[in-house]
Amino acid sequence: MCIDCYRVTVIFAMFGKAFISFGYSVVFVYASEIFPTEVRNIGVGTAAMCARISSMAASYVGGPLVSDRLTAVSD
Repeated sequence: MCIDCYRVTVIFAMFGKAFISFGYSVVFVYASEIFPTEVRNIGVGTAAMCARISSMAASYVGGPLVSDRLTAVSD
């Protein structure tokens, strides 16, 4: 893999991380608006739980993809 391909991979990874951070912050704002007052705590808590589980799973899903690319650059 060429150096330019490595830079493109890093740029896409940084954009992905930025959009994930943005999406995580939107979850709290949007979830508190769509749920009625009676169930707001449960709704926001469930949305936060799903966001945290997804962020933990992302490292297991995306980690091998990034490590394969990094070993290809060093070879």
